[in-house]
Amino acid sequence: MDQPMTGPYHILTVDDEPMIREILRETLENEGHQVSEAENGKVACDLIHGGGFDLILTDVKMPVMDGFTLMKNIGDLTDQVPVIVITSFGDIDVAVDAIRLGAYDYVVKPFNISQVTLSVRRALDRRRLLIENLQYKKSLEHKVVEKTIDLIRKNKKLEQQAKLLEGLLRDLRESYEATLDAMVSAIESRDCETKHHCRRVQSYAVMLAQRIGVTPEELVDISYGALLHDVGKIGVPDSVLLKPGKLTDEEWKTMRSHTRIGYKMIAKVKFLQGAADIVLYHHERWDGKGYPYGISGEEIPMGARIFSVIDTYDAITSKRPYKEALPIQHARDEIARCGGTQFDPDVVAEFLKISDDELIAARGRVEAAAQAAAAQELQPVP
Repeated sequence: MDQPMTGPYHILTVDDEPMIREILRETLENEGHQVSEAENGKVACDLIHGGGFDLILTDVKMPVMDGFTLMKNIGDLTDQVPVIVITSFGDIDVAVDAIRLGAYDYVVKPFNISQVTLSVRRALDRRRLLIENLQYKKSLEHKVVEKTIDLIRKNKKLEQQAKLLEGLLRDLRESYEATLDAMVSAIESRDCETKHHCRRVQSYAVMLAQRIGVTPEELVDISYGALLHDVGKIGVPDSVLLKPGKLTDEEWKTMRSHTRIGYKMIAKVKFLQGAADIVLYHHERWDGKGYPYGISGEEIPMGARIFSVIDTYDAITSKRPYKEALPIQHARDEIARCGGTQFDPDVVAEFLKISDDELIAARGRVEAAAQAAAAQELQPVP
């Protein structure tokens, strides 16, 4: 497991239904992978502890040992060997439990086999990056020990070491981005009416936060928080999330729970802890009439205050199935009108200083990047 893999990969499928295992085996072998099978978690455990697997596809409900017990038994191994959970229980408890136990992704039965293969490709790419990063870090640590005395005496070598460290951080950031991309894909697959909304509000929020002058650390948190603000919608039932008509009071209560659900999903992920507050508070209002807690004014974290303005701007200027996109000026007027009630008036003032050209250019960059990514996914895997 310590050497980076270039393929073929060795995948273990765990399911008590022989037909499901046969479908997965045929599909994955056609992708060029080696596939082993287990009919329950106990058999899988014995195989996994023997080593040699690059990815695990496991059902949840199985006799003898279920999928979650399997994940608990293999523990920290999921840090290097990604697990994709396949389940017929498409509720938030399963999704949250799977993520908490270290699952990379989950697929709900009956599944589209192309979605399974796409998730497998992304998981294997992420694993390859993580292993390369680990090897690079080990190599770097060895060099640090070996060259310590020379580096202290020679500034040039200190500069070289700094570049190596920067490279390591860059690799780690790319690994984080791969994880975030998977989470955004999960959000957009549930709420397809707002395609690219997450990336647009991320771009706008970073632009506004830079004008306000937040710290570099806060800027990263705002960027991630804006991107994942609706991650909790993964836990909202389709009957509510995708309902075409007006929601009942009880349905609105369910919909509003996405802020707390999203917070619970990411608050324990170390590099997303700063972003979790934006996920939790992004529907709070300056006047205290928002949710989930009804806090007001500067009690609301700055990142959430920035995001609420940006979210409104994107909602007004974007086309949805139930409305056409409205002009930028219409959005400016509405945001200005709500300064001091819905929004922090100081944040509104800074937003209104952003030119139309800057906003249009930011949107264009996001859409161009999305088109490029879509085209890349259509390319055959080497």
